[in-house]
Amino acid sequence: MSHEPPPQDLQIEVHLLRQELAELRAVQAMHQEARNGLEAIEQQLAGIIHSAMDAIIIIDDDQRIVIFNAAAEGIFQCSAQEALGHTLDQFIPLPLRSAHREHIRRFAETGETSRRMGAEMEISGLRGNGEIFPLEASISQTEQSGKRWLTVILRDISQRKQNEERLSYLGRILEESVNEIYVFDATTLRFTQVNKGARENVGYSMEELSVMTPLDLKPDLPNEKFLELLTPLRTGQREQVNFRTSHQRKDRTTYPVEVHLQYLQEEGRRLFLAIIMDLTERVATEHELQEAQRTLSTLLTNLPGMVYRCQNDRDWTMEFLSPSCLNLTGYSPTQIIETRQVSYGQHVMLQEDRERVWQHVQEALNDHKPFQSSYRIRTMEGTVKWVWEQGCGIFSETGEIVGIEGYVVDITQQRALEEQLRKTERLAELGTLASGMAHEIGTPMNVILGRAELLMRKAPDEPTRRGLETIVNQVERITKIMNQLLSFARKRPAERQGVNLDAVMIDVLDVLQERLGTQHIQIIKTVAPHLPTVLADPGHMNQVFLNLILNACQAMPNGGTLSLTLQPTGDTVELTVQDTGSGIPQEQLSKIFDPFFSTKAVGEGTGLGLTVVHGILQEHQGAIRVTSVPGQGTTFIVSLPIHSQEVRREG
Repeated sequence: MSHEPPPQDLQIEVHLLRQELAELRAVQAMHQEARNGLEAIEQQLAGIIHSAMDAIIIIDDDQRIVIFNAAAEGIFQCSAQEALGHTLDQFIPLPLRSAHREHIRRFAETGETSRRMGAEMEISGLRGNGEIFPLEASISQTEQSGKRWLTVILRDISQRKQNEERLSYLGRILEESVNEIYVFDATTLRFTQVNKGARENVGYSMEELSVMTPLDLKPDLPNEKFLELLTPLRTGQREQVNFRTSHQRKDRTTYPVEVHLQYLQEEGRRLFLAIIMDLTERVATEHELQEAQRTLSTLLTNLPGMVYRCQNDRDWTMEFLSPSCLNLTGYSPTQIIETRQVSYGQHVMLQEDRERVWQHVQEALNDHKPFQSSYRIRTMEGTVKWVWEQGCGIFSETGEIVGIEGYVVDITQQRALEEQLRKTERLAELGTLASGMAHEIGTPMNVILGRAELLMRKAPDEPTRRGLETIVNQVERITKIMNQLLSFARKRPAERQGVNLDAVMIDVLDVLQERLGTQHIQIIKTVAPHLPTVLADPGHMNQVFLNLILNACQAMPNGGTLSLTLQPTGDTVELTVQDTGSGIPQEQLSKIFDPFFSTKAVGEGTGLGLTVVHGILQEHQGAIRVTSVPGQGTTFIVSLPIHSQEVRREG
């Protein structure tokens, strides 16, 4: 007999089985979905681990490495293949390994899930090349299927440490800087940082300065002006603003400063950086320098000569000339130095003296000695001057000549005085000689002259008388020369009185009237009305007129015109004697007053006439000058002081 369940119960059982099967399939699908999600998460986690910037190392209970990401490879300079399966000891410096293992062991026993390592001490790592470097680390642990895994995240902070050290170093430099450094807020203008140098100089503490603004230190700088200085920095028109002002210390004393302002934006903060230089010493130095420059300028301006610096070339190329260059040469320093219109060596120094001066200077420079030299220059007006120069070479550290410095003095007057002294000494010697000759020669000549005149009167025939007449003429010529020589030796004082030069000129012309007519010389006489008298010796004035007019007659043997002019000029009376004769060559003009110098043929002159005139005029505080054009004539201009109301007698 069959015991099968009734059909209705069977259907219920089948339904229940189908329901369980559906639930099993649903659970299986959920497990598969979870598995797929877990695999995705694992893949994402693996991607995160291997792309992380920090080193991520996972170790097991035995502290052996099971994961070693790419950042770890770069930091420790070791490949994952070389690291996996090994302990962390190879990446820990030897002295720290035991402590590191103990630290990880204790962490695993605590049950903590994470901890930041190195909170109390610095952690160091060891690269594959043996380099030890600082690290920042954190550690965490997890358990799965009865196993414990420790994850270590490491960050190489070498660069950060270097930056921190550099910033610390820069901070110490700024803090100890002798310059004042201020940082103030761009909005409130209050100081946020002030270095030690600034605090000590102004006398305020940082606490006091933190409630102050730059305007509290700059009482002379208006608020509007200060804000105006900040504007181009705020707008970016300028990167830096510099200006000078003064700071006021806590004790109310002030000092000059130079301010360098910059605008900074750091981490959202807007700041101004002010670097302040205390100018107290610089201003004092500038004042001293200005005073020294003023003194030097005054000295250079008032020195009797010209101070210079030049190159060592044949042009004597000038690099510096004192203002007195204009007085000495007629050229301004600008013409010689800047525009180079004039060369000192080519245009100022006389051609005849250049080679001599060049050789002398080079010899001194070769011996590293100073030099002195006298030479002539021609001024812009054409005047020739004698100058004396003293200078020395400027040498580099290697001994090379880099320039010449010195000064040049006008010695034209000194040379003239020296020349005059030499002439005076020669005239004195000549006077002594003349005194002796007058005695030794004069007496025999008088005897010869007397005997010749007696014999001439008694001579029976004409040839004898002509011969004796020749003897008389030559003896008279010798006597005339002796009388001129005696003019140098005459010891008697000049008898000075008011002299009418017009009367003297008339007397001399009367004496020479026959000679002037014989030589066909036309006289043009011009005398100013009311001509004042001069203080002079009448006899000496007669000699001056006689010598000058005779000199003019000898210059016009074939006739000509002799112009004589007398006129007052200032406090003197001028006599002008102008002929139309042969003239005097330019190179002989400076010698015509020298004793025994003559432009006439041998036997026609003694060379003493103009010397006597020159000596007489000097004794009378007068002067004589001459101009001449060869072939056109010569002009002598004599000047004598006008006679005052009181007649004086001078020796």
